[in-house]
Amino acid sequence: MIRIEGLTYTGKGGRVILEDIHCAFAAGKLTAVLGANGAGKSTLFKCINGEVRFRQGTISWDDRDMKTLPAPELSKKKAVLRQHYQVSLPFTALEIVEMGRYGYFKTYPTERCKEVITLITELVGITHLMDRSYLTLSGGEQQRVQLARVMAQVWDSPTKERLLLLDEPVSALDIQYQHQLMQMMQQLTREYGFTVIAIVHDLNLTLQYADDILMLDKGSVVDQGPAVSVLTEQNIQRVFGISVLIEKNSLDQLYIQVTPRKLETISL
Repeated sequence: MIRIEGLTYTGKGGRVILEDIHCAFAAGKLTAVLGANGAGKSTLFKCINGEVRFRQGTISWDDRDMKTLPAPELSKKKAVLRQHYQVSLPFTALEIVEMGRYGYFKTYPTERCKEVITLITELVGITHLMDRSYLTLSGGEQQRVQLARVMAQVWDSPTKERLLLLDEPVSALDIQYQHQLMQMMQQLTREYGFTVIAIVHDLNLTLQYADDILMLDKGSVVDQGPAVSVLTEQNIQRVFGISVLIEKNSLDQLYIQVTPRKLETISL
């Protein structure tokens, strides 16, 4: 379990970005982090990933302060999928995925590395892209290749503890691959025991696939718990400033419908 206690992060100019954050991320669960722009979601990720220093609070993994964990150990059990990557050299998609295995070989990928890459590229559905130049791929295809890379990085964690931090993973994907990726995250948590924390903006995707939700507003925790308990009409109104209705469809699944707001008439 990832546990955060009393975390406060202050940015440039003394601006408080995160204030007294208390939350926990259960092992083997898909937790979505929600909040309006500027809520502190990406900064929270950077704190968990050790990219920024915070003076107050602690972040622990199974009761071990993450600041004290050796970098080689962390690199094989924690990986981050970012929104954007700058790649200028004509690497193939296979070479990008192989980068996730750098911690497991010195010169050439081992047979185990090849097995893991084959398994993961089939799981992500990108086997047909492996010989393509990464630079020729669409944004969505590149995102899926990068996802395979971070999965390959932690797949063989010696302790079997594996954490994926996904920063808006579906932002570059069309609707088919959005659902495919979220289904894949469910599979990783339920069948392989991964812990997945993802920043997601689509409320209906979150409601359909997330086990838990952490909802932030202006750097503070609004609510955390099971998705159906946190994604309430009241919380959505408070955090996003919109009125919604939560109803059931013909399959008895909950979905969120935005209530249309009447626009004011403008006199010309």
